Amino acid sequence: MGLNTIHRTSLPYRILYFFARFFFGLYYRRFIIVGRENIPKDVQIIFASNHQNALMDALSILFGYGKPVVFLARADMFKKQFFARLLYFVKILPVFRPRDGMDSMSQNYETFSRTAKVLKAGLPIGILPEGTHSPIKKLQPLKKGICRIAFLTAETEEFKSEIMIVPMGVDYTHYSRAGTDLLLQYGKPIPVSEYYSLYQENPQKAITQLRDRLSLAIHNLMIDARNEEFYQTYLRLSSMLPQPQAPHPHEARVASFYQTQSLINKLDEQLPENKEWMEKLSSQTSAYFKKLRLLGLRDRLLQQKPPSLLTLILNTLLSLIAMVVHIPGMLFNYIPYKLPVLLAAKVRDKQFVATLHYGFGLVFFFFWYLIAAIVILLISGSLMSTLLVLVIAALSGIFSFYHYSRIKALVGSYRLWSLKRKNNQLKDLMEERSQIMSALKEKQIIS
Repeated sequence: MGLNTIHRTSLPYRILYFFARFFFGLYYRRFIIVGRENIPKDVQIIFASNHQNALMDALSILFGYGKPVVFLARADMFKKQFFARLLYFVKILPVFRPRDGMDSMSQNYETFSRTAKVLKAGLPIGILPEGTHSPIKKLQPLKKGICRIAFLTAETEEFKSEIMIVPMGVDYTHYSRAGTDLLLQYGKPIPVSEYYSLYQENPQKAITQLRDRLSLAIHNLMIDARNEEFYQTYLRLSSMLPQPQAPHPHEARVASFYQTQSLINKLDEQLPENKEWMEKLSSQTSAYFKKLRLLGLRDRLLQQKPPSLLTLILNTLLSLIAMVVHIPGMLFNYIPYKLPVLLAAKVRDKQFVATLHYGFGLVFFFFWYLIAAIVILLISGSLMSTLLVLVIAALSGIFSFYHYSRIKALVGSYRLWSLKRKNNQLKDLMEERSQIMSALKEKQIIS
């Protein structure tokens, strides 16, 4: 598949999509999608999302939609022919920037012509309009490129077709860790046709107004911490909020998102007039979390009633019994799991860690299980036996991964039980926590 056929979906692309989507579902514990009803039908669509986690953001758009999406990326990635062919195969088009030279900017008209062809073929365009990912949960200023693309694509169709920009927000419970939650939300679509008349009169004004509207729409769908100085304090305070109660984990995750969003927005509002108060709260929170770290505890444990010794013993016995599954699963899957971790360990840009874990993991697990299948098939001579062994190995591997988290939580519970016996130490911790929460209540940041 090349540049001229990028709007078509080949069999190799479908196969790659299937395996990549399957592994994406394994990589995240939960992939929660909200607002899917906001995706319009029978119109040309451009998806626009915040950008915080390198390739994982684009994959969120792709797998959230559930069908092929054509993406745009900076043109310097296409300089080498091999990489250009690879990028065209996975449905990525080049976009030239002023820094690429004014002569090359004219080539964007060819890209816009192709985007029009893609949109007419029924494939959406996916764009990350911030242009670069951020190390914190903060919306960077949007580039005007997405609006230019929308208007110039409409221009090639003589402004007769509707183009909808669908704002999106992605939020990760942890950027670089597998087995965490990914929340994707679709906002109300923005009809570009509402700005056609203005664009024909004053293109720059139309582009600016559309960009500002899109920026606000994305802001409402994400955690947008405007103040970087107190960002770590924001994260710590959000982790201290009580877990929302909901009948389903997905609903609890969505409720937790809005709870955190509200907290951070209110803290941002407090800063201009209450800088000293925020500095004091930040100092208190930092000291509290330092003590937790020294004791090997997490704040979540302090939100729960300290477990009894009997409960700890029963949970320990259950974990020991579970080792029958945990150990074989860990041993079989350790090499393809550990290699991506080692390869990503020295990456400077931590926003690329999840991308490398996912990408290398997809390749290593595929070939590891392929080699294992061949070996088991040669030994057993039975296809059914081979498939059964591989399924058991995969399921036990997933079990061992999550059971390891349970073991760490159990160790924390033992520490909390031990601390309970030292009443003064636990009492001091709880008092510090209470002071922090009281400070938030006094400013009506939480109820």
